[in-house]
Amino acid sequence: MFKYPDPIQYPSFVAANGAPKVDLDFRTYKLPDGIRLGDFVVSICVAKKDMPQLLNPTLSIPQAKRLATGSWIACVVFRYDGEWGLRNGDSVRWHVPGGGDSTVANYIYRYADTLNLPVTPLQEIREYKNVYEVPMNSPLGNTSLFTVVSESKNLSTVQFPDGLVSRHSIGGKFGENQIRVHAADTPGSGAKVGMARLDTTVPAAAVITIKIPGADDGLPTWILGDTAASVLGKTTYLQ
Repeated sequence: MFKYPDPIQYPSFVAANGAPKVDLDFRTYKLPDGIRLGDFVVSICVAKKDMPQLLNPTLSIPQAKRLATGSWIACVVFRYDGEWGLRNGDSVRWHVPGGGDSTVANYIYRYADTLNLPVTPLQEIREYKNVYEVPMNSPLGNTSLFTVVSESKNLSTVQFPDGLVSRHSIGGKFGENQIRVHAADTPGSGAKVGMARLDTTVPAAAVITIKIPGADDGLPTWILGDTAASVLGKTTYLQ
């Protein structure tokens, strides 16, 4: 292709991967198969002990936040420009000083507005203690990626409410207290989407919102089932 694809209002999910690791200082994780030039990449590293540091891609700056549990979450977004922009091939590389448990997750979206990469991709973080269900944050416009981050020995699944599409889950090893990341997304309109139900009670959980920027066309959009964007007015016409 002679240019990157034009962005659309609601960027589409392509693929995701990730896994937990124990007692490793460096985390190198290859981006999912099927990635194309111009795709929008979200990479998250959650570590128990120290703030993760991004080593690759070298020109991107992550945002880091310490959670109430003492764990750290770091997130970086960037446009995929091919292997030449990543020193370790098609891989994102994080450094966790001091080692300890950490989890990396990568998410790929297509047709995003990669010319307007957010400096602070962690748009909203809400934390909860001793819960088996958590309220989801409101979508932020375009496509909103939600991640439920928890530390638990036996959490395996998260049931997201209607309107959210489950995308990828990192469950960890059953019986071991590991960081688990479950993700879903939805087109955003600002409406509340309900509760996510966990299959067990966890000591702590954080709900994180990451906006995938798109190109708004200026026209109203009707989102089926959305309490804010599916209300028909007197001048609404469906084509």
